[in-house]
Amino acid sequence: MRHVFETALALLKIRVFHKRIPLFVSWNITFRCNLHCLYCGSCDAPQAELDTQEVLDGLEILWGLGTRWITFGGGEPLLRKDLGDIVRRSKEIGFRTYLSTNGWRVADKTEELKHVDHVNLSLDGTREAHDRVRGAGAYDKAMEALKTCKAIGVPVSLQFVLNRYNLDAVDHAVATASEYNVPIMFQPATKWLSTSLKENPIAPDTQSYRKAVARIADLKRQGAPVRNSHAGLRHLACWPEPRSLFCVAGRAMAILEPDGSMLACHQCQVGQFLEGADKTGDMAEKFRELRLPKQCAQCWCAPVVELCLFFSLHPEAMCNAFKYG
Repeated sequence: MRHVFETALALLKIRVFHKRIPLFVSWNITFRCNLHCLYCGSCDAPQAELDTQEVLDGLEILWGLGTRWITFGGGEPLLRKDLGDIVRRSKEIGFRTYLSTNGWRVADKTEELKHVDHVNLSLDGTREAHDRVRGAGAYDKAMEALKTCKAIGVPVSLQFVLNRYNLDAVDHAVATASEYNVPIMFQPATKWLSTSLKENPIAPDTQSYRKAVARIADLKRQGAPVRNSHAGLRHLACWPEPRSLFCVAGRAMAILEPDGSMLACHQCQVGQFLEGADKTGDMAEKFRELRLPKQCAQCWCAPVVELCLFFSLHPEAMCNAFKYG
């Protein structure tokens, strides 16, 4: 209940008084990964990482700035040996603590997961489609991770990246989510590799992609546990054509990279990071000096789209957010 009140207060400050509060922070704490997914370029990104104490100190600063939701991602965050210390301290401070993972090491990291409020698990459809993009055995590990999270009582949701190899696997993924009683969120693979400026070789065909999104919207109307709002799906259906949206980047959210660089948006400002963003100063200084995106109409990251719609006071997105948290 406290987080609901703080979100409402932040919404008022951001929309009415034009304040900037990093209520939501996505922290890529490593770009190391055991997989080499075809739509990801994180293995080519700078590999420098903050040490344990620097991360813990950063958490204290973020809380003071107003951050209340934090998602640890990567790369694969479970490769960090100190992740247990990090998520434990995150919970002690009071953050709603999320973890994004490919699932490969989840079964071996149950003690760490006990300090996490929610796990976002990558699952891209059938075994054939998932492994074609992520590598042999990745699907079985993801399913093992899903079952592990359910067994130990850690809330989990599925994240499906629509690409040219899995557009016909939407029904299978939704059926899996329904079977395990977990929500699933969809988003497109972008025209460029994640954390890279290189072209994405498996970006989906536009017409086929839009048919898949229409199918997802139909399934949601039929009661499927699709975590995207209808408004969010209508926005994503326009990919890759520009579509304006109230931008929360640098206003209600911020992105932290493994080396301590801070961006308003990982998607549209990745070039700034790859070219060597300014890493000096503590996180409070970095947030104050953060450069906001200008004239950006290319937001295709589904969780960010939902956040933008929420802060736009869109009723569908707001109701959807309170349903799924």
